[in-house]
Amino acid sequence: MIANNKYSRNQIDKLGNALIYLIENMGILPKTSLLKLIYILDEYSVKKRGFPMFNLQYEIWKYGPVCQDLYIEFNDGASLLKDYIKSEVIENATHISPVNSFNDDEFSDSDIAILDSIVTTFSGKNANYLVDYTHQKNSLWYTTASKNGVLEALLNEEINATDYKIDFADLVAHDENKVAFYHDHLEFLNFTASLNQR
Repeated sequence: MIANNKYSRNQIDKLGNALIYLIENMGILPKTSLLKLIYILDEYSVKKRGFPMFNLQYEIWKYGPVCQDLYIEFNDGASLLKDYIKSEVIENATHISPVNSFNDDEFSDSDIAILDSIVTTFSGKNANYLVDYTHQKNSLWYTTASKNGVLEALLNEEINATDYKIDFADLVAHDENKVAFYHDHLEFLNFTASLNQR
């Protein structure tokens, strides 16, 4: 279960509606696919605009990158996201389906364009494809695991999860202005989230 004070109402609404959008446009999806797609949305947003769509933290897991809070939310049954999705076991796999219709109040035109791009690119791709996509050489998952000495252990299935976090700033490290913009935007998101929690 996600801690109530960790995310702002706007973050929860945006994440919940993004999940609905993905499912409405791609069909009921297994948990691993949705975990990957949410990560890919954040990564793609940083590459394209210099800031993440959701501002979630992702850890280096065997099938990661994974937002641990979202993983727990899917496995334990939606609590904070209960107005948006439900989890159910179908053929020994957890699948996520919407309980509401998509609402675009929290989304800019740029957000919708990114969602559409991800839907177009990854529709019909299974969870194994998405894991392989996020684990490519030079991906943030691969370079972070390698830098922290856990790559071989993850690939050889000696460990399943780590506490090492993805740093999206690495995607824009080649451009000082984008790095500064990225950090300024995160500071702004964290500040507004703290205001919304009061």
